[in-house]
Amino acid sequence: MMDQVHGTDVVQAGDGTTGDVLVSAAEATHIAVWAADCAPLVLVSSDGTLVAAHGGWRGLAAGVVDVAIHAATQNGGVVAAAVLGPVIHPCCYEFGNADRQTVADGLGVDVDAVTATTSKGKPALDVPSGISAALCRHGIDLDASGPCTGCDDRWFSHRVRQDRGRHAVVVYQEHA
Repeated sequence: MMDQVHGTDVVQAGDGTTGDVLVSAAEATHIAVWAADCAPLVLVSSDGTLVAAHGGWRGLAAGVVDVAIHAATQNGGVVAAAVLGPVIHPCCYEFGNADRQTVADGLGVDVDAVTATTSKGKPALDVPSGISAALCRHGIDLDASGPCTGCDDRWFSHRVRQDRGRHAVVVYQEHA
């Protein structure tokens, strides 16, 4: 597990303590990423590589999804599974127009892929849709997406409830 810095730094499991993309190719290794409203993205490669990525809006704008895909496929495998954990959804994520364009640019998608409206009718950032569109650019389907951290109080939300805690998404795979 590492502490996130809202960027694109890649860390090999056991080699560092800060970054936003954690990678492991070792058999029976657990890796995890902290999150609250930010996007915890898990990628599983056909060669056994596991990636746990943290995508806050600044990291998404910096290209963390592409960095995570590269980390998952750098040894020749292809992404076999992509899962997005609990993350803030547009219903709870009011977000300005200029910053939405910045996030869309970092994801390599059209701004429409990240544009939505909050439940109060305000402009919003659609993180799950943006990540799904970014994955699709690489021929990867998002297999599962978690609930909204703002709506579902089982998860921590800094933006909606000013929660101080974080939850973790843990990845584990046994190699046959």
